[in-house]
Amino acid sequence: MRWVSILCLLVLGACAGAVRSGSSEEIGLVGPAAPSALQVQMFGPLVDLVGKRFRGQPVSASSEMRTDFQSWNWALGGTAIRVEHALEDGSYGGVTYVYPDRQSGDLAYVYITNSGFRTEGGFRLNSDGSWTAEEEVIGQGEITRVRSTGRIREDGTMLSQGTYLNGSQWVPGPSFEYAPTDAELPVLRPPEGN
Repeated sequence: MRWVSILCLLVLGACAGAVRSGSSEEIGLVGPAAPSALQVQMFGPLVDLVGKRFRGQPVSASSEMRTDFQSWNWALGGTAIRVEHALEDGSYGGVTYVYPDRQSGDLAYVYITNSGFRTEGGFRLNSDGSWTAEEEVIGQGEITRVRSTGRIREDGTMLSQGTYLNGSQWVPGPSFEYAPTDAELPVLRPPEGN
């Protein structure tokens, strides 16, 4: 379970939008044909992810890491991004809301999981088109903070790498490479022990 938690904390600092049944409009995949100038200003390179689904493979081999699926959509009338994710077996997933923080002017986010913990943090958009996220982990236990970086490559794939704070030591976490997919998000099931 430890790697499952770490895996999903690192994914984006953020994970997104259950695509199950119904029309694209019903499930929130349809939005403006192109993001508004204000959305581009507020969300930077993250706007290129909106309206898309991704399948993430672990970069390093480990039997504990599983394929992750994400779906990115506009939320709250286009003033936030909703990212929903689930592991391929449906054992773990969560929803992230990314939004502009009025106090700091930066992007903030909250991530809620089906495992009973949540995170809160912020994004820094870097001048090279990448982003860095750092979050406080609330209710997980041994992991208290996570840092991750992400980048959209020219071919439309996305790379996510992270570290996590375990006690007083920063530890390297898994890296994932995401590619666009038409696959639906796996259906989440209750976590083991519930």
